[in-house]
Amino acid sequence: MPDFPFDLSKLDLGKMLGMARDLKERMDRLEQSLGAITVEALVGGGMVTVRANGRGELLGLTVDPELLAMNDKAMLENLVLTAVNQALAQAKARREEEMRNLTGGMAIPGMF
Repeated sequence: MPDFPFDLSKLDLGKMLGMARDLKERMDRLEQSLGAITVEALVGGGMVTVRANGRGELLGLTVDPELLAMNDKAMLENLVLTAVNQALAQAKARREEEMRNLTGGMAIPGMF
């Protein structure tokens, strides 16, 4: 009768734990480095600019004075919301790319 799905007696738990510790340390270093990655989204022809880091934290928001002079609250809100969403989407994409590089393309549940 074949072993299910593999022979458990051949597992080296010490080696597996070491690999898991190593991966955790590399992931911690990645989390630190994500703070240094900056992405930028420009909308409305550059009238609104939002910067974020690889952790998905907003770093800055710039609104062109000409947009403020238009006194169009709805347009301003829409452009800011769009820029924030674009910056956060870029940050998420960079985070996922860095995670794939770290794990060799292996998907780890709950990491994205």
